[in-house]
Amino acid sequence: MELALDLHSHSVFAGGTQSLKISPETISSNRKKALEHLTKITETMPLKGIDVIGTGDSQFTQWTEILKSELTEEKSGIYIFQGSSTPAFMLQTELIFTAPIGKRSKIVHVVFLFPDFSTIDSLNDLLEKWEVKQKKMARPFIKCGDPGEVGKRINSILDIDSLIDAIPAHIMTPQGVFGSNIRINKLDKFFGTASPRLKIFETGLSADPVFLGLIPELDDKILISNSDAHSSSLHRMGREFTVISCHDRTYSSILDSLRKGKIVFTAEFPPEEGRFFLTGHRGGRKKPGLHHENEYCFFSPQHVPDNDRCPICHKSLTIGVFQRCVEIGRAQGAHRNLIDVKPKQHFIHMVPLIDILSHILIIKTKTSKSIISHYQKIVEILGPESHLWQISSAEIRSKLEGVISEPILSAILEVKAGNFTFKPYGYDGEYGSLEIGQRGNYKDVKVINSSRSNKALTEFLK
Repeated sequence: MELALDLHSHSVFAGGTQSLKISPETISSNRKKALEHLTKITETMPLKGIDVIGTGDSQFTQWTEILKSELTEEKSGIYIFQGSSTPAFMLQTELIFTAPIGKRSKIVHVVFLFPDFSTIDSLNDLLEKWEVKQKKMARPFIKCGDPGEVGKRINSILDIDSLIDAIPAHIMTPQGVFGSNIRINKLDKFFGTASPRLKIFETGLSADPVFLGLIPELDDKILISNSDAHSSSLHRMGREFTVISCHDRTYSSILDSLRKGKIVFTAEFPPEEGRFFLTGHRGGRKKPGLHHENEYCFFSPQHVPDNDRCPICHKSLTIGVFQRCVEIGRAQGAHRNLIDVKPKQHFIHMVPLIDILSHILIIKTKTSKSIISHYQKIVEILGPESHLWQISSAEIRSKLEGVISEPILSAILEVKAGNFTFKPYGYDGEYGSLEIGQRGNYKDVKVINSSRSNKALTEFLK
């Protein structure tokens, strides 16, 4: 059987979501919001076509107690909510490891999968032993003295049970192992002795199997894609997913398929849409006087200024995923080109249907009733959104023509044909802005927009 998985998400307790206050007085209201979160996931994921989703934050006490009381184990390690078989849930969390490298501390996010609640209890025993401040943090920081200790602690978690797995998250973004938050070029420079045990890696929104194909160390790794959703909204969860072939819908079978690389395909954000794709600085950066709203710059790797310095503010640029993939590949002795990379597993670039509708209807609020209404109408006809990217354009036209507006139908077919780009591309924490009906060239980009002296900029770039 085939299953669509999205195994990296967050509960309402995690930072970057609703970030609920944690205190004895808020337990009742928190429980209500948490149940609303579960209910919404159960309602929306069938529309996306996601069969199994990660719970997020499964070690966090308030969330754990809700999961224990509200989820029923359908099969070994697979849980359902209120009798609904789709989606099913797997116990999952994201832990944040930090360790000094040089004079600064590197922060790396890692997803963990658990077969049952008893293994989560054992994890919490370890966190308490390590004096991790977890009581009020759904995504706790595990502070380590050096990469050697990172490796020992990951190994300790994996040694709890052979069915626990660790998946380095969004590996090219700033909080990924290969990201720009302190640049390293080999996995063991952060993960230490745990590196050989890490077999599955998450591509993240700003990378895909082609870009990661520039890095030799990842050649024998399994690549999966997840949404890393910080919300239960339709446009967040399921925006990336992985389809696997497995024997049945049990935890052990799913994990076995992942470990053996039985990947039918991954559905990926186009990397150029991701928030950290190109190197650059956005307009209106936080520090006063650093950049005005109309001052920004972004670059493909060959155009990045010397020493990675911004030509506008002269501070260090936010290094993009594209640049990091090239850098790491060269540091590992390879000089591969994107055009020559042949991914070992099939993948598709998918612009979420919600984003297409938002673009055509010119509605920025992606949770608007108009967008949701159009979305539901389309999936009622075609089936779950995941099917949209697997069926032919001819079938889409035959089923939707005359039922939805021609501009929306044309936009869907243009995206299916690959006739879309982003202006600008994603950079420095900003998502790329979708343009439909044309193709772009992110391999040769050099944009500097500033009201400051052109002469000063020219001198700086020499």
